Amino acid sequence: MTELRLTLREIRLIIERLVQANGVAPGLLFAVRDAAVVSAILPVAGFEKLSAEIAALAASSVKPATLSEGENGVLQVDVAGQHPWLVAEALLDLAVERFRLTGRGEVLVCGAVSPCEFGVVAGLAEKHGLTAICSEVAGGVLLEVRPRLARTEGLLNHVRREGCTVAAGLWWPLYHASHAALAPDSFESRRHAGTIRVEADGRIVGRNDEDETDLSMLAADPIRLRPASIP
Repeated sequence: MTELRLTLREIRLIIERLVQANGVAPGLLFAVRDAAVVSAILPVAGFEKLSAEIAALAASSVKPATLSEGENGVLQVDVAGQHPWLVAEALLDLAVERFRLTGRGEVLVCGAVSPCEFGVVAGLAEKHGLTAICSEVAGGVLLEVRPRLARTEGLLNHVRREGCTVAAGLWWPLYHASHAALAPDSFESRRHAGTIRVEADGRIVGRNDEDETDLSMLAADPIRLRPASIP
């Protein structure tokens, strides 16, 4: 089987487009993208099941969560049918806060679809210098934050340095689905690409002294390109 070695940037770019195209709200986009990336490369879902989890994400919707204190002092959170990628970052923040304040960073989560996807906290916790694990227990999934015992290289740092090996047959369907989510290539879309904007009358809006936009793509248009006047 043919394999590809992908950079972390490539994986993030493709997955970000896919989750955005499936209706993730702008304010949650980066948190959901990071959870999905960890799910793919850890692996939790892995690249094999990533499309199925994105479909489950699309079928889910953002709802208010309900917080309560359990008898044993563990924070209990009912996420009301949301996909773990939508709430993993927030729940991890709660667990980290409790760990920093009390030395016991535990959150019991119930009401999620695809509860196994809470396993992404193992990768998301690296930026806090901590270890996070999830386990299925009576009543839901227990998220636990613990001290990091060894200075081992984190998952994302390893992928940044070494890349991630993925079967070509798993990667290309994701790549093409991401490409299909983009606006079709047209003269109009090219005029609004990059860090500058080219108006219909040929005016260039924005700095173009350091811009890498290839204006030759617009050569088919007879309009002479000229800098816009700035009031």
